[in-house]
Amino acid sequence: MSRRRTLLLAAGLVLAVALGALFWGEVREELAPEPVAAWVAIEPDGAGVAEDGLLRLAAGVPFTLHAVLEARGRRGPVYYTEAPALRLAGRAVPAEAIRPWTGSGDLRVLWFTVEGFRPYLELAAGPGLEEFRFVEQYRSDWPRAWSIPGRLEPSGWARQPRPPGMEEARFGTQRYHVRLEFFGPESAIRPRLRIGSPGAAEVLGGGPSAGSRAVSGVAASLPGPLAEPSRVFGLTQIEAVGLAQAVGETVGPTLVAWSRQLVAFSRLTVLKEILTREGRAFEELPWRSLELVVGHPWGAAGVSPGDLLRAGERVVVLWQDRGARDRLDPEDLCFDFDKGARVRALGEVFTGDGLVEWGALARRPAAD
Repeated sequence: MSRRRTLLLAAGLVLAVALGALFWGEVREELAPEPVAAWVAIEPDGAGVAEDGLLRLAAGVPFTLHAVLEARGRRGPVYYTEAPALRLAGRAVPAEAIRPWTGSGDLRVLWFTVEGFRPYLELAAGPGLEEFRFVEQYRSDWPRAWSIPGRLEPSGWARQPRPPGMEEARFGTQRYHVRLEFFGPESAIRPRLRIGSPGAAEVLGGGPSAGSRAVSGVAASLPGPLAEPSRVFGLTQIEAVGLAQAVGETVGPTLVAWSRQLVAFSRLTVLKEILTREGRAFEELPWRSLELVVGHPWGAAGVSPGDLLRAGERVVVLWQDRGARDRLDPEDLCFDFDKGARVRALGEVFTGDGLVEWGALARRPAAD
């Protein structure tokens, strides 16, 4: 081969490499799978697989939120995520379809909680249940990452002091939304593409039975009779006050259904679920008068978590012995459902030296 021909071939090879490097980014983008949907997949600690939908967990079980980008590839769907394995819409995703994101450009992962538009809604003669809606709250305090530790924290909690006993408590219901925003060289401010997982519109507007994907979330509950009252933390409380009987008969069944679906709750639906679980009727409970300052015992011979205390129309659910050891006193904690689910000390709810009534769920009170 002549020297001239060798130089021409070398020059041609250099030119081809340069052109390939110049246009490879565009060619690769043309060949890349097309993003079509986003999901939130939740992986309970030790599960090894993440799935969508509303997962029911025991209180305190850690979990991870995984963002999932579904894309349409030449050989079928591709799922970009950091989850070790996936189960979406009730079906296992083939391992070969799961891969980490390696795409070009700037991709931002934004996390939101999906919550009722207010913690408490009172229905009177004006607006009805149609006023209730969900909203997506951007969590700027959460990492912008594909996988993050799961938290059961409504957005309003960051602005409120934590009551005693709630610093490490991990129970309640929380739904999540992830938004994936793609930015290109043409703009670092306005995304060229935005894809979000099911969110606020889908909680009430659909579900798997309606042909739409479910909103992912976690419902974490304490054991035994505390399961129902602990699970509603983070949900909106809706109370029908002063409504005509005909209207109340319409609202009631909806609230019962929403309570079972963990969409919203009322004080009566919580009490009904507690009593139904224990096979008891409210009027059949062995109510007994107590004085908080006397120090009734906790345990088999006395009060237990899940028992009810009432004064007039105010009813609370006992939770923890936090004051004098093994004795009921005003410092002990309860679940209170007065304009939203809250943990309160008994002394905050029942003030003064008057009597309260104790309703034992699973036992008859011991004789004096």
